[in-house]
Amino acid sequence: MFYTPTAYDQMDGLEIPPYFICPISLQIMEDPVTVATGVSYDRASIERWLTVYGRDKCPVTNQTLVDRTLTPNSTLLRLIQSWAACAAQLPAAATARSNPLFDLSDVLRQLRDTDAELQRRGLKKVKLLAEDDGDFDSMACMEKAGVTSLVASLIVMRNTDLVQDALDVIDEATIVLQHLKPSPQAIKRLAESNNGELIRSLSSILQRGSYRARTHATLLLKSIFKVVDEGYKSNPPPDLFDGVVEILKDQNSARSTNLAALSILTEVLVLGRNRAKAVEAGLVAVIIELLIEENGDRRSCEAMLYILELACGRAEGRAAVVGHRAGWRRWWGRVAEEMAEVGGVAKLCMVVQVEGSRRSREIAKEILGMHLRTWSRSPCFPYSYSLPY
Repeated sequence: MFYTPTAYDQMDGLEIPPYFICPISLQIMEDPVTVATGVSYDRASIERWLTVYGRDKCPVTNQTLVDRTLTPNSTLLRLIQSWAACAAQLPAAATARSNPLFDLSDVLRQLRDTDAELQRRGLKKVKLLAEDDGDFDSMACMEKAGVTSLVASLIVMRNTDLVQDALDVIDEATIVLQHLKPSPQAIKRLAESNNGELIRSLSSILQRGSYRARTHATLLLKSIFKVVDEGYKSNPPPDLFDGVVEILKDQNSARSTNLAALSILTEVLVLGRNRAKAVEAGLVAVIIELLIEENGDRRSCEAMLYILELACGRAEGRAAVVGHRAGWRRWWGRVAEEMAEVGGVAKLCMVVQVEGSRRSREIAKEILGMHLRTWSRSPCFPYSYSLPY
């Protein structure tokens, strides 16, 4: 009596997943809802069944519906919408042969091709699927089918003298790989393949890629350095530090991109000679300038202070800090003003007079002596304290 799907239906030459079909209307559901038995129907059809026809049983299971609540099936709705969007983008011949959401044979063929135009078409389809269906099983399906690995292989630059078409493919593949959100296991496997070939390519993209590719390369490298073995962290490509510094210097970089760049640094600076390499790339000056300009982003400030502390663990880092005297004075002047505003100076005065050990009082006196001239101009200065100077 009612439709029970066993295979894909054919509708206007397009294969439709059976669970997109309402068992009552036999049409693709526009507003899927789930009844108490767990079966989904199009809202208009099931409401007509229950109210107009006065039925009280589930049409598919024939169980009595004691609870007539219709729960929106938002997951199924998004799947239907994503499928419809993909079907609209793919050529009619391809949609007639296969379900565009789950059959990826055409995409795999294009990604494996050596023609840059075909590769771009394949990447466009993968990106469409990833953007429209990022929360669902198609990501895992593409990873299992080898799509993720193929996209990563397009990023790897085996020839440094590439034509523009090839560079465009590399940039687009970088963007698509980030959209695919590979699992930690997959990203680790891809990153460590061929002795870190993907890491080297992404590090190069940080400097020479398009703006969008550089952004997505940064986010990918953040994920990579969280999962790869220590050997890849202790000896990253030379391009990495130059690229990360360029990202941090770029005033157009989004906050998420800067946080990803800082995350990369916190992962790698603790190992090997990475601190010296980072200092050589100009990291210290960039971090100090960012600290001066930072406006209340606690997460970024904490990360930058930690990175600065790591850099100062090397003589080169300390020398770079001292060499940036103008910026350092501006930053410390800002800190000193904030200390007066939040009551830090009053606390120091109290330590000098009544609290703490002898050593604590000496340190507090030293700090007050260094900044008394600045703090005495502040309206928050605690003039009620008698300072022993």
